[in-house]
Amino acid sequence: MLFYGHWGSGAGFHDGMLATVRNASLERIFAGGLVGPFAACLCMVGFWHVYLNVRPSPMALGQALGRTMLVLFAVLMVFGSAGHALWTTRGLALKFCYASDDVGCRALLPAINSYWSVAYNLGAIPGYGAVLVLLSPLADKVPAPLGAVLVGGVTNLSIALFFLVSAITTWRRAGAPEATS
Repeated sequence: MLFYGHWGSGAGFHDGMLATVRNASLERIFAGGLVGPFAACLCMVGFWHVYLNVRPSPMALGQALGRTMLVLFAVLMVFGSAGHALWTTRGLALKFCYASDDVGCRALLPAINSYWSVAYNLGAIPGYGAVLVLLSPLADKVPAPLGAVLVGGVTNLSIALFFLVSAITTWRRAGAPEATS
């Protein structure tokens, strides 16, 4: 949300995002893109935690599930990091080319949007299992001030909820004494 975050209704997210980006400083646009790689590294540490909690399953299926999950989450974070970096380019094009009559700008913005959509959709495939992502169409109906935050941050909020549930469900296990038979 460093890049395009604003308060408003879910239905008005797009217009608010455009106004926010067009009026944003270059430093804000750059920070919005650069935070992605750092956040992705932290998420990968979190996904390793999840893997460690799935891996001890005595069944081969549980171990294979854990490895598959770890790989899919890592792919999600690599693409998410790239998406943040691409958002900077998209933001610069919005800032300097939106509603411009310049021929180059009129061609640049749709090309960047198209490329960003392809990269985002490819990277999102491993993340479709997150609950909030499945509920994201409902965020459009949330009124101001939280609607725009939910629409703009649904992917990041889904990841945060995932880690919260993971931490809550494994917290006791880490400190619990081993059961004896």
